[in-house]
Amino acid sequence: MQQPTNLPDQIHSVNDSGLFMIWLYNVPTWLFAFLTIAFFVVLALTGLFFIHRRINQGTFATLVDNGTVGWFFSGVTVLYGLLLGLLTVATWSNYTQATGLASQEAASIAVLYRNLAGYPLPQRVILQTQLQVYTQFIVQKSWPLQQRGFIHDGESEVLVRLQRQLMSFEPTTETTKIIHQEAIRTFNSLVELRRLRAESISGSVPGVIWYAVILGALLTLAFSYLFLVKDFWFHGLLVSLLAAVIGLLIFLIAALDHPYWGEVSVSAAAYQLVLDKVMHAALK
Repeated sequence: MQQPTNLPDQIHSVNDSGLFMIWLYNVPTWLFAFLTIAFFVVLALTGLFFIHRRINQGTFATLVDNGTVGWFFSGVTVLYGLLLGLLTVATWSNYTQATGLASQEAASIAVLYRNLAGYPLPQRVILQTQLQVYTQFIVQKSWPLQQRGFIHDGESEVLVRLQRQLMSFEPTTETTKIIHQEAIRTFNSLVELRRLRAESISGSVPGVIWYAVILGALLTLAFSYLFLVKDFWFHGLLVSLLAAVIGLLIFLIAALDHPYWGEVSVSAAAYQLVLDKVMHAALK
């Protein structure tokens, strides 16, 4: 008979690469967006404050041609825009994949619960109750914690107890043997999906890509200083709009970078639906 796969050895952990930034995911989304945009706007205006007069006065102003600068600036912004666009698509793809992963795990729980309905009493009640406890644990304890980047140790312990109870059952008829084998197969799938979800919690865009994004933003903003615009405030308005767009796109990438973190994250609705429509409905 098929045996369950080994349970993943999970610990109460956080993504080390994002540890210093995780507080941003614990603030409201609108504040996260505002802080990101404000950071780039203030940074852009600060740089322009020190550069504007030096560029528009002296011999450097006679060497600059806005048409030539604009041609090079267009190339820089196009290349940087492609980088941000590709990253946005990649992070959105990871987000949808994480959503699908949660839905698959919830579906496996529902299938396993229905498989356990074919067990004789009292094993049926014991196993279904333990599976319901596991699902409630995910919704009530694991999910709020993983939205802050952590994995709850107790979730693995609850699943281990379910494994022990499932493996202690000895089928005596051909029908129960078939049901038991199918239940173990579904349990294996559940364990694998849980492992993938745990890995997704700590997954993120590699740090080297973030370095390229930040350095590209700084270079793009610095390039915008090279235009000859006599009025500082008008130049500042143009640079601020550019910085705001860059900050908005970087916020979007950062918000989607961790699909299980913060307010912009995968919800536990699929698991709650299993509790309401499958488990609680079966008791009525």
